[in-house]
Formats: sequence, C-alpha cells, structure tokens
Amino acid sequence: MKVMRKIFIIGILGALLSMSCTKKTETSPVEAPSPEIAVRKFVELSAQAKELSDKDRLGELCTGEMKLALEQMSAEQFGMFYLNGNISIQDFQVLSSSRDKSKAQIVYQVSVENKQGTDITKEMNQREVDLSETPAGWLIEAVRPKGVDKLVFTRGMIF
Repeated sequence: MKVMRKIFIIGILGALLSMSCTKKTETSPVEAPSPEIAVRKFVELSAQAKELSDKDRLGELCTGEMKLALEQMSAEQFGMFYLNGNISIQDFQVLSSSRDKSKAQIVYQVSVENKQGTDITKEMNQREVDLSETPAGWLIEAVRPKGVDKLVFTRGMIF
C-alpha cells in the first residue's frame, strides 16, 4: 500500500512539475487571429508610431505590394508621414468584412483628430483593405480609399 501511495504521489508531482516547466508560447505581435484585428492593429500602429522601428513593425503586418511600399519608404519619408504627424484616432469601425478561403476584404471607417498645423481638424475616412492569410497570420496586401482600384499607399500615411 505504501508503495502504491509513493508511486501515486510521484506521478502527481511529476505531472505538476512538467506543467510548471512547460513554457506557454505567446502569440507573436504580428499574428492576428482575424482580418479585422489585423486591420485594427495596422491602423492603431500607424497613428501611434513614435520611432523609426515602427516602420518595421508596420511592415510585419503587411505582405506583397504593401510590404514593398513600406520597405521602399526612406527613413525621412517615414518620419515625415508617421512620426511628425500629430494624429489621434477618435473612432474606428469595421463597416463590412468578407472572406474567401485565405483572402479577406475589410471596409472600415476611421475618424481622426489631426493636430498638425495651427487648427485642429477632424477627418473621417473610409478604406478598403485586402488581406491574405499566411502562416504568420492575416497580413495586409493593399489599402485604398473605398471604391478605388489601385494601391494608394506609396509615400504617405494611410489609415
């Protein structure tokens, strides 16, 4: 009986020890569980960018032409469009979302407060975003004003 009890206790201790030593893997900052979350991350990071390394973080959320456009943006351009902008998001809403296998399209509306210049302005924009599902999660392929056919993001802030 004592042997059975010792084996039982050792078994439980072993199970507890293995559970406590197993490291839980965290989701990478790039990985997004849904296209909607991927778009929200991109929009929020675009508005909150504070340093040049945020350009790389934005690039990690993108693929294809969008990623290439960010990679080709010079540090000076990124600073002018992202780091010197005094923009804060007031409201973000997903207006529509559609998926077909590993492709998705999100239409969103964002209201921002632009504190550049002498007068504070409020702006509302609608954008269409094409995304692809990859092993890294949902990544943004293109962002354009709603109803426009070409990729707009080449040398300026889009969110």
